[in-house]
Amino acid sequence: MLEFKLIYGKDGYERTKNLRNDVFVEEQGFRYDYDDKDDISWHIVGYENGSVIGAARMYKLSETSYKIGRVAVRKDCRHNYIGDLMMKTLQDKIVGLGAIEAVVSSQIEARGFYEYEGYEAEGDEYLEEGALHILMKKDLSKPCRRCCQITEEEK
Repeated sequence: MLEFKLIYGKDGYERTKNLRNDVFVEEQGFRYDYDDKDDISWHIVGYENGSVIGAARMYKLSETSYKIGRVAVRKDCRHNYIGDLMMKTLQDKIVGLGAIEAVVSSQIEARGFYEYEGYEAEGDEYLEEGALHILMKKDLSKPCRRCCQITEEEK
């Protein structure tokens, strides 16, 4: 059974740290995964039959904006829309908290995933912990163009 839980603060990180370490430190070679933002973040934890298969976090940037990051899916569960479901859940939470914008610092290799989710790149590429990233944003006050397009036949 697939389920997702939103947990605030360090308890959320504690439930996701093994998966995040596997993805970001072991697979991708980053030195650190935990930072002080984990203590003030909403964490989403994806479970399948009690085992953690997905994780991400979000924290407040301003009254109208939250940053989503540390999106990780267990290697054998990728390409099964787990990341998509987590992003949609976090975006719903952002709107529920009264904000209208989601921001991500996307690794260049993950840019297509975020574009699929409706994010648009902004600015130039930059290095973060030795990996190329790009800032991407999504206006949550507008319908998603990808999933809400109306064809001429439907008008």
